[in-house]
Amino acid sequence: LADVDELTTIKRELNYRISVQSAKLLRLLKQKDRLVHQVQKNCDIVTACLQAVSQKRCKYFLCMCVLV
Repeated sequence: LADVDELTTIKRELNYRISVQSAKLLRLLKQKDRLVHQVQKNCDIVTACLQAVSQKRCKYFLCMCVLV
């Protein structure tokens, strides 16, 4: 009978710990998703800036060729 009570206590403790770790994992996964989204947004901004600079250089180069 004592063994059954001990096993029940161990099972309850394990279930509690699993619940705590699952909550931590879920929180970290949500944080990771937010950070990945933020990084992607920043990459999109950098890409847009690079494309804008590239287009300006191309226009400048074409103007210089026409003037020469």
